[in-house]
Amino acid sequence: MKGSFKPFRQELVQVVDLDERGWFKSHVENQNGRTVFSFSNEDGNTGWPSEDGLWLVEDGFMRHGRDTGGLLEYLKNAGIAKPTATLRVEG
Repeated sequence: MKGSFKPFRQELVQVVDLDERGWFKSHVENQNGRTVFSFSNEDGNTGWPSEDGLWLVEDGFMRHGRDTGGLLEYLKNAGIAKPTATLRVEG
């Protein structure tokens, strides 16, 4: 009997760490709980929210910070997510 091979399905979770008063921080974990991607609207120089907003939204990859469809497509195009990956949001 031939084994039934199931392709590896990458199950990702977008964890929203902070979403209040203009601040947004989030990261993406794989099914093992390892962070594979993180993003925020924090300005690297000042530590305050960037005047330009969340770069993934401003650059047209996402419609808003919790847009899992846009984020998943970005992660696939960047080679971070597999073509069969799924993404859900928590937090």
